[in-house]
Amino acid sequence: MKKTENLKFYDFEVFKALVEIEIERINRYKKSKHFAIAFLYFPSITRILEENKPSDIEVAFKLRENLRSVDVISPVDEDFVFLFFPETDKSQAQKAVERLKKTLGLEAVEGVAAFPDDGKTTRELFDYLVRIMNDKLLPIIEI
Repeated sequence: MKKTENLKFYDFEVFKALVEIEIERINRYKKSKHFAIAFLYFPSITRILEENKPSDIEVAFKLRENLRSVDVISPVDEDFVFLFFPETDKSQAQKAVERLKKTLGLEAVEGVAAFPDDGKTTRELFDYLVRIMNDKLLPIIEI
């Protein structure tokens, strides 16, 4: 895995545009066949960060060590992020997510969707992730 110091953070609108562009690129040039997107929800991250007080540099370093320079993170809320893995199939993305969870040492709920298996459009991919979110997060929220 290639390590990087140039981890990319984008807002969610840019993240969605990147997904759309990647679908168009694959459909037009046929050089790549797949990519994956994922979400990570850290239900207790605020409390953990307050108790342990890790620096932003420490968290960024852990992220950098477990993602490639082409991977993208989109923080949506203080406890919720989306990840974009170009040229990565679902099983590879799942391994990256598990590695990230282990390195950060935080409980997390995750979901992974892959193009084209789980959707052939941006809408289909995000709808797939929403179904995973509903299945995994509603029981947590209702408790």
